[in-house]
Amino acid sequence: MNDHPLPTLRNQLLSLHKLLMNSERAAYEAEGNEIRSPMEFLKLLMEHERFAWLRQLSQLVVMMDEAMEEKPPVTKERMDALVAESKHLLMGSEEPGSFAARYAQARERDAAVAAAHEGISKDWVGSSC
Repeated sequence: MNDHPLPTLRNQLLSLHKLLMNSERAAYEAEGNEIRSPMEFLKLLMEHERFAWLRQLSQLVVMMDEAMEEKPPVTKERMDALVAESKHLLMGSEEPGSFAARYAQARERDAAVAAAHEGISKDWVGSSC
């Protein structure tokens, strides 16, 4: 697993997830909505439709964590499948409301998200997103 990109990708996706949460929170608050506490924000992340698209990335990171902890060790094929699933999530369907469409909007709105995306794209097995 040391030479496979999955562990690095997992860490990059986790960092991206945090950036996306912060970016989406800022956009939500800029629309006049107030988030009074971390617990209120957590509840919004878990339950509010506005933040539902972020849950897909959360679930993917959890799947990666579980795969890397498997006994016997995760197969290369499974790791490759998770990398492919990541690419599809980030750059797949551009249908309105899809993760990829919402992610593209976040990249346009937030320079930190765009920079993180560039880092992820550059590091993925010699291929660009």
